[in-house]
Amino acid sequence: MTQALRTLFLLAICAGCAWASGFNINEAGARATSMGNAVTGQAYDASAMFYNPAGIGFLNGTNVYGTVTLIAPQSSFVGAAPVFDNTIHSTQDKIFPPVGLHVTHRYNDKVAVGLALSNPFGLGVFWEEDFPGRFISREVDLKSFYVSPVIALRTTEELSFSMGLDFVLAQVSLTRNLLAFGSGGSPGTEVGEVELKGNSNLTVGFTASMLYKASRGGFGFFYRHNVKNEFEDAEANFSVFDVAARSLVEANITNFGEFSLNQSGSAELNFPAYFSLGFHLMATEKLGLAVDGSLFRWDVNDEIPLNFENSALNQVIPQDYRNSVQLRLGLEYQLTETFAVRGGYIHDQTPQPIEITSPLLPDDTRNNWSTGIGYKRGNMNFDLGYMYVGIGDRNTVIDGVGQNENGFDGVYTANAHLYMLGFGYSFNNK
Repeated sequence: MTQALRTLFLLAICAGCAWASGFNINEAGARATSMGNAVTGQAYDASAMFYNPAGIGFLNGTNVYGTVTLIAPQSSFVGAAPVFDNTIHSTQDKIFPPVGLHVTHRYNDKVAVGLALSNPFGLGVFWEEDFPGRFISREVDLKSFYVSPVIALRTTEELSFSMGLDFVLAQVSLTRNLLAFGSGGSPGTEVGEVELKGNSNLTVGFTASMLYKASRGGFGFFYRHNVKNEFEDAEANFSVFDVAARSLVEANITNFGEFSLNQSGSAELNFPAYFSLGFHLMATEKLGLAVDGSLFRWDVNDEIPLNFENSALNQVIPQDYRNSVQLRLGLEYQLTETFAVRGGYIHDQTPQPIEITSPLLPDDTRNNWSTGIGYKRGNMNFDLGYMYVGIGDRNTVIDGVGQNENGFDGVYTANAHLYMLGFGYSFNNK
């Protein structure tokens, strides 16, 4: 097997690690998402644990809030001529259900604590089996699990601060088909597939936040630190279904029997730090307006080192992600004492350079629109919400020149529909 073939096998695995670098999930509260997640400058329910934990200092008694979000992404690809025709290749219909579970308790006028479970990073892309980019990615799925304890100190009637920890685990799974025996005029022959699966070690990050809350509005900030997920026991399972090439391909994967087709490996995957600043204003007794801005430090994903039992497959993959910003706008109108309507907008800048836009994550700058309704009676509140994520079209051909590092160029179109249901309850509310 040539060195070029070894590189093809390697890229089949590394691409899965690269995928997570562009997908953040902020939808941990149905009310917040209905308002475009523009809630850093306010605290309404226990989901403040995710958006601005300092806000729990203003919640009375013990509060619980949970949200289930059903995310239905859709992506398609039309390859660039003359390599491809005008066939539209679409992803499979899948539903991804991140959750947000939050519990808070206020001990006295100054001290409150909280605990949250959330999935701030993740999602997946599942293409049909005949997708022409299956050699870059066929199926990819990543999940993150954050368990976050927090303490908030309310230093005055209007001002609260918080500090917290993030205990983080991550899971990644990638499947792609394999090419071998490529040459300058041919990408090669399809000979098999490789599947990567791994669970990260437990890692720890931290959060810090502040909220100033007055009678007619407030402002706050929230910081979540980056975490490095280390996959020390990942598994790469190679299978070769081309009978004629099997012996040669397997011999080179295993270095002529020295290693197994099911090899262990290690990798590192970073989730970025981000900082949010938000303002909230009661324009009238019934109408609340909010604006947030966030900076995401995606530049922690500059490269991905990958190591295997067979050191011939080791490589460092450049990523070169850029920092990005989000602008979020939200409003809430109190129709009656029990019903409220909400709306929001998010402009979300992509961190992904066009050179690595690929079937792993066909990303682009997004424009998201949301709406929802809330019902509150006594100590209970129910929230329903919907968000449309418009990713639009991204063409990897500029001025007739393909930009993709793997030479897989064309136009990606993507969007997503999000459906949220939230429930909250306050105990011993005074």
